[in-house]
Amino acid sequence: MKKPTILLVTISKKVCKTFEENLRMFFGSKISIETCYESLHLNKEMINKADLVILSSPVLEDSIKALKPDIPVMVARRSIRIAKLEPLLDLAPKTKILLVTNDIKNVRDSIDLLHSFGFGHLTLVPYVPEVPNAQEAENFEFAITLGQVELVPKHIKKVIDLENRPIDLTTMLDIARLLNLSLEKAHFYTAEFFRDFVKMGRNLSLSIQNEKELTQKLESVLNAVHEGIIGLDEKGFITSINEDAHRILQLPSINCIGKHYNEVIPNFQISENLGEQTEQLDSIFQINNRSLLVSKVPLTFNQKLIGLVITFQDVTRVQRMEQEIRRKSTELGLTTKYSFDNIIGNSPLIVSAKQKAGRLAKSDYTVLITGENGTGKEVFAQAIHNSSERKEGPFVAVNFAGLTETLIESELFGYEGGAFTGAKKEGKMGLFELAHNGTIFMDEIGDASLSIQASLLRVLQERQVMRVGGHKVIPINVRVIAATNKNLQEMIKEGTFREDLYYRLNVLPLNIPPLRERKEDLFTLIDFFFKSNKKNLVFDSDVKNLLINYNWPGNIRELENFIHYLMVIVEGNKVIKDHMPDQILLSQETSNLTNDSLSEIEEAIIFLKRGSFAEDYKAILKILTIYKKQETSVGRGIIQEMLPYFLSDSQLKHRLSMLNKVNCIKVGVRKQGTEITELGIEVLSRFEDLMTSNERKAVISFK
Repeated sequence: MKKPTILLVTISKKVCKTFEENLRMFFGSKISIETCYESLHLNKEMINKADLVILSSPVLEDSIKALKPDIPVMVARRSIRIAKLEPLLDLAPKTKILLVTNDIKNVRDSIDLLHSFGFGHLTLVPYVPEVPNAQEAENFEFAITLGQVELVPKHIKKVIDLENRPIDLTTMLDIARLLNLSLEKAHFYTAEFFRDFVKMGRNLSLSIQNEKELTQKLESVLNAVHEGIIGLDEKGFITSINEDAHRILQLPSINCIGKHYNEVIPNFQISENLGEQTEQLDSIFQINNRSLLVSKVPLTFNQKLIGLVITFQDVTRVQRMEQEIRRKSTELGLTTKYSFDNIIGNSPLIVSAKQKAGRLAKSDYTVLITGENGTGKEVFAQAIHNSSERKEGPFVAVNFAGLTETLIESELFGYEGGAFTGAKKEGKMGLFELAHNGTIFMDEIGDASLSIQASLLRVLQERQVMRVGGHKVIPINVRVIAATNKNLQEMIKEGTFREDLYYRLNVLPLNIPPLRERKEDLFTLIDFFFKSNKKNLVFDSDVKNLLINYNWPGNIRELENFIHYLMVIVEGNKVIKDHMPDQILLSQETSNLTNDSLSEIEEAIIFLKRGSFAEDYKAILKILTIYKKQETSVGRGIIQEMLPYFLSDSQLKHRLSMLNKVNCIKVGVRKQGTEITELGIEVLSRFEDLMTSNERKAVISFK
C-alpha cells in the first residue's frame, strides 16, 4: 500500500524542520514528507505528488488551490513548548514585553495562546519588523521571540526564546482522519506535552518550597535583630513585622500582616516616604510616650516603588548600648588613678586650692586650671573628675603640646573609614566620643593652633562633633577641664589665642600654687616620695637650707626627679652638700650676689647661664644682631633656618621666652617679628668677658 505524502510549505527552514519532527513523532514511517520552505520553489509537480499540503501560514493557500483545486490544504494550528515558558513566571505583573515574529497572524495567535495559558498578567505587544504601524520598540526592556532571535531589536538585551511553535494535537488528529492513519502513537505526542508540564510543575514546587524556607529564614533573621522592623508594600499594607516591633510598639497580639499602616502605625508619617520615595534616617518620633529612633527606606525594583522598610529602636536602649560601648572603652585605659587624697601638703595655699577644687567638682561647668609646669594640674583634674557625678564615666586626657597639626583633628574628632591615606577601614572614634558621659582633660591648651581653637569652640558651643570624612553630627555629653602653664590673656593680646574660646574655658578658674610659694610642704612631699619608694634618707642641715632656699622652677615634678636622683647617687643614708645637683648649688651662689653688686647685664648673663642652653641663647642673639644692622625684625621661622643646628619649634619658643624675660630681645605682637635690644647686644659682646672665676663654678659650661 502506497504511503501518503505530506507536503510541508513553511516560511523558514527552521519551522519546516520543527513540523517534520512533529509528524515523525506522531506517524513514524507511515508517511512520506516533502518540504518547501521558500515559496519561490513551489511548483505544480510538487503539489501533484502530494496527498496533503500543510501550511505554516494561510498566505499561499489560494495559490495552491489554483494549481490543483482538489488537493487537501491544511493550515497547521500550532502550540507553544511548555518547557520554554518557565522564564515568564519570574516576570512581574504588567511587565511590558515585545512579542517578535515575522508574521502578523502568527504573532497575534501566539499572544492569544499565551493569554490562554495564564499569562494575561503580562503586557504582550506584537512586533513584526518592517510592517507599517508596528509597535515602537525603543521603550522595551524584554522581548519574546519564537525561534527568530535575529528579528529582535538590537537594544533589547533580555530575550526569552520560546523556539519554533510545534503543530498542536488537534491538527495531528485532523491529519490522521484525513489520511486514514492510525492513532497508535498519539499518546507519545501527548506524553511529551505533559512531560514538559510536569517538569515545570515540579520546578515550581521546588521554587515554592525554597521560597517557604527563605521566608522562614527571613523571619528568623528579622526576629534575631534587636530593633523593630516593619515591611510595607507599595500601597502601604504590612507584609512583614518582627517580634521586637510588637514589643516596642506594645501592639496587641493580633496578626498585622495585610493591614494598612494607618491601622497599626498611624503616627509614623509614612505617606510622604511612599508618595515621594524619600529616604528618612535616624529621626526621633514620640510614640506611646516613648522616644523612638526611626529610619524609613523605600524599596525599588527597576526604578519602581515596591515597598518600604521601617526600622526603629527605643532611644533609651540606644543610649544604654552607647553607654556600654563607652564603658568598655574605659577598659582601654581611659580611667583615673588620682584623687584629692593624692594631693600632698598642709600649707594654706594647697589646702585652699584643694577645697576650691572640691567645690568645683560638684558642678558640671568647664574648669580652667592654670599653673606652672610640674605643679600637678592633671592630678587636680583627675581628682575633680573622681569627685564629680561623672566619676563612673571615662576620663580622657589629650596633650596639645604632644600632637602634630595633622593628627590632632582626627584624634579629637575621630574619622570615618577611608577618610585619608592610612585610615582604618572601619574608622575610629575620637577622644571627644570616647569621653562621652565622662570628662575630657585638655592639657597644654595654650599650644593649640588657631584652627583647632576654632573647632574646639564649635564643639564646646554645640556639644556635638563630626568625624573627619563624615557627614553626620554625633552628640556628646562631656565635661571639659582645660589646663595651661601659659598666660592666655597675654596670648589674646598677641593674637595667638582666641578670646571667645578663653571665656568658654574660663568658667571655673583654678590656679595651682608653685612649690616655691608653699615651702612648708617641701619636706612633707619629700617624706611622701621616700615612703612611696621605700627609702629613708637623712638630710644634713646645710642640705636642708639649700632645699629651702631653692626656688624649684620644675615644681613637684622636679622634686620627684630630685628624690630619684638621690636614691641613685647617695650610697649611705645621709645626704650631704656634695650630693646636690649643680642647679641647686648654682642657685645658692647666685642668691649670694645682691642686686647692689650686679648690673642688669650681669644679672642677665647669670640668668642665661643658669641652665644648659647658653650656646642656644648666644646663637640666637648673633642672628638677631645681623638683622638689627639691617634695621628689621625677624620671624621665628627664619631664626630656626639660620641656626647652626636644629631646634624644634617648641624649643625655640622657650629660648626666645627666656631672652625676653631678661630684656635681651623684644618680641613683637602678632607677626611683627623679634628684634634684639641694646641690652641684648651688650650681653652678647660681654657673654664671656664678664664671667668671673667664681661665676664659672656656678654656671653650666657651654655645650
